[in-house]
Amino acid sequence: MTDFHLTQEEARRAHPPPADAASVVLENRLRHGELIVAYSVPVGDLSRRSAYLKVRERESYEYALVAVAAAVALDGARIRAARIALGSVAQKPWRLTPAETALAGQTLDESSIDRALEAALAAARPPAGNEFKVVLARNAARRALLTAGGVA
Repeated sequence: MTDFHLTQEEARRAHPPPADAASVVLENRLRHGELIVAYSVPVGDLSRRSAYLKVRERESYEYALVAVAAAVALDGARIRAARIALGSVAQKPWRLTPAETALAGQTLDESSIDRALEAALAAARPPAGNEFKVVLARNAARRALLTAGGVA
């Protein structure tokens, strides 16, 4: 292996975005024979307090019914910033930015978290037979946020 990219800057130089990049949706830009060999996750306030939760039907099944990644940055008992992403509930990960915004400045407790999650998940439109995932996602996100904040 003689050519690989470790930083976004290197990747941008090697594969500049098209002129109309705003209108193009790409999952990835790997060419034939290319392989991701490393990535970097910056360490910051949000990455210091984080949790990942995978809810499965049984231990033997690897596929998650719902997965949640959550991170919080705290000022005492108050949430300075939060990040929440759901997996296995849509065709791609679903970031709950409305809940993240609503949580800023709130105390890290179940009632604050539930209010923010209820508002963010109000837009969920699960297919028939998957309605239970909305409740499961809310409960898993609450648990992940409390765990990340050191409360659960």
